[in-house]
Amino acid sequence: MRYNKAGLLGASLAHREGPILRRLALGKPATAALVAIGVWLAVLALHQSRLLEIAELKTLDHRFRQYADPRRASKDLVLVAVDEASLETFGRWPWPRDRFGYVVRYLRDAEAKAIVFDILFLEPDEGTAEFDASFAEEVRAAGNVFFPFLLLASPASAPAPSIPRSATIPLGRESDRRTNVPAPGLKLPIPPLAEAAVGLGFINLTSDFDGTTRRLKPLAMTSQGALAQLATAVAYDRLNTDRAVIEGHTLRLGSTTIPLTAQGEMILNWHGSLDRKPYPAYSIGAVLRSFLEVQKGQRPTLAPALFRGKTVYVGTTAAGTYDLRVTPVSSFTPGVFVQMTALDNILHGRSLQPAPAWVFAMTALVVCLATAWSFMLVPRLPAKFGLIVALAAVYYGVTVWAFTAQALWLELALPEGALGVTFAVAATWEYLTEGRQRRHLRGVFDKYMAAEVVDEILRNPAGVTLGGEKKELTVLFTDVAGFTSISEALDPTELVELINRYLSVVTEGILRHRGNVNKYLGDGIMAVFGAPRGEPNHATLACYAALDCQAALARLREEWKAQGYPDMATRIGINSGSLVVGNMGSPARMEYTVMGDAVNLASRLESANKVYGTSILMGPRTYELAREEIQVREVDILRVMGKQKPVVVYELLARRGEMDERNRPVLELYRKGLAAYKARDFGAATQAFEAALQLDPADGPSRVHLSRAQEYLVTPPLPDWAGVYEMRSK
Repeated sequence: MRYNKAGLLGASLAHREGPILRRLALGKPATAALVAIGVWLAVLALHQSRLLEIAELKTLDHRFRQYADPRRASKDLVLVAVDEASLETFGRWPWPRDRFGYVVRYLRDAEAKAIVFDILFLEPDEGTAEFDASFAEEVRAAGNVFFPFLLLASPASAPAPSIPRSATIPLGRESDRRTNVPAPGLKLPIPPLAEAAVGLGFINLTSDFDGTTRRLKPLAMTSQGALAQLATAVAYDRLNTDRAVIEGHTLRLGSTTIPLTAQGEMILNWHGSLDRKPYPAYSIGAVLRSFLEVQKGQRPTLAPALFRGKTVYVGTTAAGTYDLRVTPVSSFTPGVFVQMTALDNILHGRSLQPAPAWVFAMTALVVCLATAWSFMLVPRLPAKFGLIVALAAVYYGVTVWAFTAQALWLELALPEGALGVTFAVAATWEYLTEGRQRRHLRGVFDKYMAAEVVDEILRNPAGVTLGGEKKELTVLFTDVAGFTSISEALDPTELVELINRYLSVVTEGILRHRGNVNKYLGDGIMAVFGAPRGEPNHATLACYAALDCQAALARLREEWKAQGYPDMATRIGINSGSLVVGNMGSPARMEYTVMGDAVNLASRLESANKVYGTSILMGPRTYELAREEIQVREVDILRVMGKQKPVVVYELLARRGEMDERNRPVLELYRKGLAAYKARDFGAATQAFEAALQLDPADGPSRVHLSRAQEYLVTPPLPDWAGVYEMRSK
């Protein structure tokens, strides 16, 4: 009989562990099938429990963000938006009602097919009743205006409210009427508007338990009839049908069929976020301006042809109107966009349809079997991983195709999770039967090295030799400011406890962004990003880690302050460059580390924070690599000790788009001052830096450059001065 190493190990285990292992030795195909079926049954139970429903919802959001196609959106829907520009031009919200009457008249004259307001008019105009009356007259004259209303929870003892006919839709005889559902309370538009409108629809939206709006109830079934969602009311009118029919889990309006969930909801099929312009959008301010221009006989800013034959929604998009929703395509989606998407879905039968439960069960079984057989029957490790990655990619591709081409929602999270779990179980089986030697090796090395380095060694044992390779990496240094004073104020036990807590927080921040804590330097840390795993965005990860560390330490300092401990701030220096990374030392004792000029500069930048009163400084290469993801300001042109060539040094301020807007005036003044300083206009520089310090007296770079500019006003620099500052200490 022939044995390979795994076979010998398996025989040894079987001999030592007795009959149980011998019964499990069923052959790899059968073992793989058992592993797959076991995982599949567990996945079915997990699916039934809905514990991971949030994960599936997030994968659906991912598909919308990545693959929603604005070109599929109906161009017959147009948005007239109460946007920020409109509020700046026409005053604070809410507006007098007569302005909306002007909008209706302009859209009526432009021959809009329908005018749909997603703005609640529940109370009379604050200014004068005449505005409400004029608005209602324009609505009645247009004859195609829809208004929203709200559904309210009614106490059990409350009398049934009177429901206007314009708020309901007749149901076909074969429909499930669910007449036992009591009518909810209604918050209708003011009577003049409600009576003048051609239709009314409720705009209540239900979010999923993560706060995201993904679905919408097209009808609310009550004992007094079927109340229409605003989008449904418009679709009912546009499709020119005389009834709605509910059959099982579908809603039929004329020739259009909309799939519904068991709760009677339609899942919205988004065509992209509002900023991707799936629907033509115009500012209401431009519409009002066009109305006034037409009244004066002038050519309007917006041509009436833009609205001819279109369904025009009038809604708010400005943040100050507080009608923003979390949706799969954006965390700040105007509510009117939800209604437009629902109407688009209903009119064109494009709502998303969840796949039946049996499709999920069969898909999960196929995925589990394919994964287990791929891993356990393919001999070479690279081929195992390649096949499993290919399986994951193929299934992902199938779900994307079903989503984009068929509007079908195939579950992604659990099948891909089943693939991962099957892989893990199969790998564990091989580990238990073939991996004892590797387990022993890991147990030895884990005591001395980071887990990532151990992984690298196990993948390539022949590489455990002295030497290294050149890579572009990012190095991060941290150090506690004023550590000597802090250590003198505490007894040794308190000091050790404080430093360990500090190092733990910083270490967690580094590891969270895939950094490798290379060594602890007393109260400081040296970390490497990009090795050994080779992340291409190592500079960005280092910047994110630095920002998160400072944020975490700020919270920690508040705790320490409450406990009477001294303030402990940290300085961070970051630099990227070509470094030698690998095992260095002696044959008896090696250390996985990095060496190179970029390491020295990172260390010097950490110290340079003392000069400028900053907390995070970075070198030019780090800025070049991460500039699209971060916000910085240039601090100086610096020649550090031991270097002849000066470098531009930057202060890391925030992730891109997350900077506190209150700091912007200070930074603008600082940039003006720095530009004047470089141009040798030290008077203008002094004025700018002084202005910056008046806004923020603690701004270190402004204070440093102000002092230099004032000195140069008295003693001008040499003609060949290039703005370089030389650090004469480490």
